[in-house]
Amino acid sequence: MTRVEIVCVGTELLSGKVNTHMAFLAPCLQGLGLRIGRESSVGDSIGEIRAAVGEAFARADVVLVTGGLGPTFDDLTREGTAEALGLRLTYRPQIFESIRRRFLRYGRTVPEENKRQAHVIEGATVLRNRVGSAPGQRVVRSGKAVFLLPGPPAEMQPMMREHVVPYLRRTYSNGQAAAKTILRLSGVSESAADERLDPLYRSAGRRGVEFTILSEPGLVHLHITAVAGSRREAERRVAAAAAAARRRVGEWVFGVDDDTLESVAGARLARRGWTLAVAESCTGGLLSRRLTKVAGASKYYLGGVVCYSDGSKVRELGVSRDTLHRSGAVSPACAREMAEGARERWGSDCAVSITGIAGPGGGTKAKPVGLTYFACARRGAATKVLRVHLPGDRDAVQQRATGVALALLLRSL
Repeated sequence: MTRVEIVCVGTELLSGKVNTHMAFLAPCLQGLGLRIGRESSVGDSIGEIRAAVGEAFARADVVLVTGGLGPTFDDLTREGTAEALGLRLTYRPQIFESIRRRFLRYGRTVPEENKRQAHVIEGATVLRNRVGSAPGQRVVRSGKAVFLLPGPPAEMQPMMREHVVPYLRRTYSNGQAAAKTILRLSGVSESAADERLDPLYRSAGRRGVEFTILSEPGLVHLHITAVAGSRREAERRVAAAAAAARRRVGEWVFGVDDDTLESVAGARLARRGWTLAVAESCTGGLLSRRLTKVAGASKYYLGGVVCYSDGSKVRELGVSRDTLHRSGAVSPACAREMAEGARERWGSDCAVSITGIAGPGGGTKAKPVGLTYFACARRGAATKVLRVHLPGDRDAVQQRATGVALALLLRSL
């Protein structure tokens, strides 16, 4: 399989800025049946760029280099790549003329430093940038291809779609096609799911299928990818592998691909014509935030309340003072009364509540940090209460708690 490496250039990527390129590039390449072997980020230094591109070129069949094609002193991708490949840079006045005309269309005068963008690696094919002033480049050497792409996503993505993907399809895909799906799991740890799936991993390679398992607080994502001689065959392999995976971990699968807990829960509520209300304490409104991120949530979500203090639980939700005195706010009884109070207040078909200790302080031996109670009250059924001890810092406890609440809602539906 053709191996691709990606080198992202920009000192800002080493200073905390999130690199969003992979979220776009990975599906483009995987859809062609190409394997991404490595991605690296380097600063705006000729030496660092030269080393990173040179090492990637030695390992891979295709190298994509993003960023560092602008006109300023620290845009050094052209120079570093040329040195890595042992080639010269040549100035092409016609490129600078096209940049000058672009500036004139907007009533601006082109600075002289934009001439840097008209330097092209010896033998390279120039890739038109219809969005910005930085042209891309394609260099083919020793049967391998190196692409220089601009850093801004608004410029990089059209160039990738219009120039890079067609070339890679013609040259490297060898008629191969890829298909992919993602199984979304909740209520299980990454290691437990991995253990269940292990026998499937060992046999997958013989069927041209690859698995990747990833996690985030409260969720596990199983990526299934297949490469075959046709799109139809690749999709068949993915479907068969997904069915086999479901036989092992299906009890925890709540959705696929772009599904989220909140979107699946919302869809189920909408299909039933049911409404929802929520009552939150330790999550401070995060559950409502997740629910209302889904387009069309107004069809089923009536409202929510954040009752952080004991007094607000009594006033807003009708939680009994006796319950708070005997059991405390972090208790199954309080969670139950919060959910039932929210359902009564909004007149909803179901309601979900969260009450717990997010930390870092406030915990005791009997009620440690992370202890959280959840309840789901719904029409025509007894209220369900769940106790979970969530790991992590304050933010992780809060994020995990919203996931558990949504998973409880899904099970109740």
